[in-house]
Amino acid sequence: MARTIAEIGNDMKANFMANAQLRNIYRFSDIDVFDNIFSIVSLERIMIYIVATAIWTLENLFDAFSSDITTKIDNAIVTSIPWYYSSALAFQYGDDLVFNNSSYKFGYAVVDLTKQIVKYAAIREVTDEGVTKLKIYYSGTNKLALTTEQKTAFEAYIRRIGAAGTHYLFVSQNPDLLGLTLSIYYDPLILDSTGTKITDGTKPVDLAIAAYLNGIKYGGVFYSSALVDALQATEGVKDVELTSSYWDGTAAERRKIDAASGAFSLDATNTTITYSLD
Repeated sequence: MARTIAEIGNDMKANFMANAQLRNIYRFSDIDVFDNIFSIVSLERIMIYIVATAIWTLENLFDAFSSDITTKIDNAIVTSIPWYYSSALAFQYGDDLVFNNSSYKFGYAVVDLTKQIVKYAAIREVTDEGVTKLKIYYSGTNKLALTTEQKTAFEAYIRRIGAAGTHYLFVSQNPDLLGLTLSIYYDPLILDSTGTKITDGTKPVDLAIAAYLNGIKYGGVFYSSALVDALQATEGVKDVELTSSYWDGTAAERRKIDAASGAFSLDATNTTITYSLD
């Protein structure tokens, strides 16, 4: 990680003051401090700033280069999880694969972005019935499930390009429906009793819930505390109680939920939001 200009400059100043030849030339004492001796317009201070800035720029370039190379290496290692992820997104519906005799890999003769129907993917290693398997969540636009024909083609594609003998679990489903029972204590200067913002007619709590659910990383987890935190930060909301969540056919008080589909959407039918004053 690149140092700041100030950190680099301080190291250079310390080395400057510790140099025996410079101490003799400038006649430094043991208690002298660089910033107390040289003014901000002194040649020494200006030169150190210029050199520190150049070093800072170089270190940032090295960091960016290293990160880029690491990402490319991770994505290039066949059958690594990053490789499966990028390969899932690269699937082209309707195109056949071509074997490359030089790289010993399958690929497409022509890359066609319009045929890449997988928009979201997540890869997990799981143990199922004592067998380690690769669980692949995948979906199309708006995190919706692919059609039966598209699923068949995608799964055949993964088996063709993946490591021989790998056990897969494929998941392509519409987002899990999640109902919520919430008590919102609101500020009457901002919201009315229905949760509507007085100035513009929007529903800040509804918008915050949708933003939180949509912002959960695909293949990720719903945390009740994180939703409450998001609502607490919503304009017009003074306090929040999440009483229960309705998921997978049951209502319960849950701390976390792993989405069966890899994503969530609000179940309006099983959601109750009550607005109250303190």
